[in-house]
Amino acid sequence: MANTTWEPERYSNLDKLLKESLELTDDPSLFDRLSKQLEKVKPDVAALFEYPGKNAQRRDELSKGTPKINGEKFNVNEEFIAAAKKLSDFLELDEDLASTIVQLSVPFEKMFEMSAVESAVVLFFTEREAKLNCIVKVLDGGANQAVDKSVRNVLEKFVEDLLPTTLKSSNKMFPARVLATMGELKAKQDKVAALLSGPTADLPFRQEVVQYVLTKLGDERKLLAMIIFGIVRDYQLISSEIISVVEWLRSSDIEDPVTLHMSVALLTALSSSAEGSSQEMAEMKALNKISNLVRDSQLLVKFNAEIIDKPWNDEGLKGLIWLQWSLLVLFGLKRSPGFDNLIGFREDRVDRIAEQAIQMGAYRFAVDYLLGYRITDALEYELSAEFLVLRRQATKPADTRRYPHFTD
Repeated sequence: MANTTWEPERYSNLDKLLKESLELTDDPSLFDRLSKQLEKVKPDVAALFEYPGKNAQRRDELSKGTPKINGEKFNVNEEFIAAAKKLSDFLELDEDLASTIVQLSVPFEKMFEMSAVESAVVLFFTEREAKLNCIVKVLDGGANQAVDKSVRNVLEKFVEDLLPTTLKSSNKMFPARVLATMGELKAKQDKVAALLSGPTADLPFRQEVVQYVLTKLGDERKLLAMIIFGIVRDYQLISSEIISVVEWLRSSDIEDPVTLHMSVALLTALSSSAEGSSQEMAEMKALNKISNLVRDSQLLVKFNAEIIDKPWNDEGLKGLIWLQWSLLVLFGLKRSPGFDNLIGFREDRVDRIAEQAIQMGAYRFAVDYLLGYRITDALEYELSAEFLVLRRQATKPADTRRYPHFTD
């Protein structure tokens, strides 16, 4: 049976607990609370934004005024019935889940200065954003050597358990589900944007509430891209998942702000440089990346075909990825015996790929599009400090018609 329970401020409170745990040390009670909370939310985190959909039987029960709220049957009035139906229709949620969210949002009406159903919309998206922020903090904390060891171990174990999870509804592992969710949210963005551009009378809620939803859907996509980046940087995508990132970027629109985040994620995945406590350790990490690629020779050939042979929407982005790929292949040719036989070409071909990449405008694209990104120790900064931070270092201003989100 689909889970129709819901708890307000569940992830907002976990987000605060994570922040405290990452900053404080030697607090056994805090550590114990964190361990228990993470274990409790693990299945729900794995599900991301998968919720039970609208249900004819539950719609009928709601119409009769007898929905279940967190599993318990309630008798509700016509006003509540109308509000729960409106929320269910707008968010495409199971009617019992919609009823639960409306009921638990009533105490927030005064805080938000909205009706219960509009408060439910705000609270629903606030909690979704908090869930994604929790995942970002867990990824970051689990790989951060400055975090208390006991806390770091709990976070790292959580990530190790999370990444390979599959669901009954999908055999995709967690990173692939993140990518799929980004696509689903884009479709919802387009749908909400169409609502806003239509007659005001067709809006299910006040215009500012619907606009809030549109904004939050965009924010969620950026956070999902941050999650992909965090996995790439501090953990590892399997090869098929990296290919999925390439596929996503090949068809992406550079006017979409998420493309910036995903570009950085792929550049990191293809980087032949690595950080380590010593030069030897950094070299070992880079060699491990090559080793993971060459385990499946057919996959390596497919990976090359995805990057080199298939069309890209933007020449500059294509050139930049070609250039990074050529550097990684060159590293493999020089460091991994037999790499040339696996990939099917030698250094002269790599030289031509790199030359073509530069002719496509790889460097110009990097200056105009990626200079807002700079390596720091803060994951949130790495993916939020976009173009404007370093634009003044460029030789000339970027074309804001080509990159309009830089003026946001």
